[in-house]
Amino acid sequence: MNYDVVVVGAGPAGATAAKFLSEKGIRVLLVDKSMFPREKPCGGGLPVRVIKRYKYLEENKLIDSYSYEVRMHSNSLKHTIDIQKDEPIVAMVLRDRFDYGLVHLATKNGAVFFAGKTIKNIKLTEERTHLTFSDGTEIESQYVIAADGMWSSIAKQLGIQRSNKNIGMCIIEEFPLNKVILDQFFGEKRRIHLHLNFQDVAGYGWVFPKAEHVNIGIGEFRQAIRSKKEKKNIKEIYENYLRILKETNLIPPSLHSKNPKGGVFPTAPIELTALDKILFCGDAAGMVNPLTGEGIYNAMVSGEIAAAVIKEALESGAINKTILSRYEARWKNDFGDENEWFFRWSKQWGMGKETIMRLFGKDPQLIDIAMKQVMTQENIKIYQWTLVRRFLSLYLKDLFRFH
Repeated sequence: MNYDVVVVGAGPAGATAAKFLSEKGIRVLLVDKSMFPREKPCGGGLPVRVIKRYKYLEENKLIDSYSYEVRMHSNSLKHTIDIQKDEPIVAMVLRDRFDYGLVHLATKNGAVFFAGKTIKNIKLTEERTHLTFSDGTEIESQYVIAADGMWSSIAKQLGIQRSNKNIGMCIIEEFPLNKVILDQFFGEKRRIHLHLNFQDVAGYGWVFPKAEHVNIGIGEFRQAIRSKKEKKNIKEIYENYLRILKETNLIPPSLHSKNPKGGVFPTAPIELTALDKILFCGDAAGMVNPLTGEGIYNAMVSGEIAAAVIKEALESGAINKTILSRYEARWKNDFGDENEWFFRWSKQWGMGKETIMRLFGKDPQLIDIAMKQVMTQENIKIYQWTLVRRFLSLYLKDLFRFH
């Protein structure tokens, strides 16, 4: 069987790429190793910039709920910051429904979907790519989009290596709850709780209330760990987190852990995301936000950009390396520079968060500047130095006040 493009991996990156390609009449095969719908270890919290850029998510009812309030807690639990907005701060999704919905949007526009199939072999020739599936099916295409997750089989077969240092690890659990209890503990505005550096972990804990669920988890960023002594037992910390949440009356005491899931995500991109006939997107390319661990926005944007570049290459009528090289430049311009800035800051996880929380709590305008990256489509590099200068000014005033 022949296609113009084969997209390997049907998560947000791959499904988005397949949607945009198929809308242009391009013959697309979307393939995933799992049967859909399937569970995916994820908090399910999306910055609202996702729904502002991809309005079809709301139009197709892929958003589960919205949160209008966030309460951030310091490590010691002595300091809190409350953020309240009239418009949503975070959009919540259930990943099994969300990802399946994205696949449906792609197939509705003409993409063919193969579920439960893995790629056994990929071979590149001068004109085509040849893919062999584990069941013996053989496919040819002009281009391949590799969106098959952090442990990408495509990357592995091509000998592309990933640093095990630049990763994040998390424990996640989604609990079903009825609306009455959710309203009681999180209010109608579905207040989110974030605990920075809980038990000195280089990361944070979260409580994400949804329409009929609450998602609870702990995430750690390995690039922020400076020695083996700093490594934590994430599962043990997660269990302690649930206990503290109950003791502080943030979740119902009747909530009991039954089936926590572990997850790993990349925090830095692979060295090269565009090859002769292959583009890497989403987690396969290492495009997760390295400061927060949120990856859906960058995944969908990378899928959209990959689709646009491949469309241009197909229209050129020949395998064109110059056109494909545009992909790397475009995603870096869109969110790559921002991610690089976040990566530098992410190495500071665990350092001085008590002071940061206390200072941010004194300056609502500082919080508003920081929230722009979550609430709008603006790139943080537009206002990063405004944020840094304001914080440093506040920090120095506070420092001299104690001397």
